Amino acid sequence: MAVKALLVLSLFSAAGDPMFPATMSEHPGMAQCQAQAKAAVEALAAILGEKAMPTPLKGGGFAAVQDERGVWIIRYDRQQRTDPERGEAVTSRMIRAACRPIEG
Repeated sequence: MAVKALLVLSLFSAAGDPMFPATMSEHPGMAQCQAQAKAAVEALAAILGEKAMPTPLKGGGFAAVQDERGVWIIRYDRQQRTDPERGEAVTSRMIRAACRPIEG
């Protein structure tokens, strides 16, 4: 039996509550699912930048990374209040995506 993967993509509020029902899509393999999850999280972060990444560092970037559970989230450069020229890397969990294997 071939192992397929299910991508679950969700948006959360600042309080951690789901904003909309999660979107689910099936992929032929885990590698394709992981690539789609990373791309989806980065695309949503670009669109929802001000909400997903409060106080970003001017000219700072962001990238999708996996946390310890395998969930894709955004890591971005955040501006520190004391020195606007320096920043620190932080993560935002507003946008999350995860791939899970399914049999099919």
